[in-house]
Amino acid sequence: METFKIDGAKFETMAELREVMWDLYKDSLTPEAFEAYLHANIEGASPVELAS
Repeated sequence: METFKIDGAKFETMAELREVMWDLYKDSLTPEAFEAYLHANIEGASPVELAS
């Protein structure tokens, strides 16, 4: 099973990663900056998965 990794944390799904990480960063990043952060830092995701 593929996992998605960011900042040393592993997630089963991209949706789970987005939900958890947004809760951590929503006070310090705009949604656009958050998406850019994800694209630059997620390990194990294809561009198609990042877009969904």
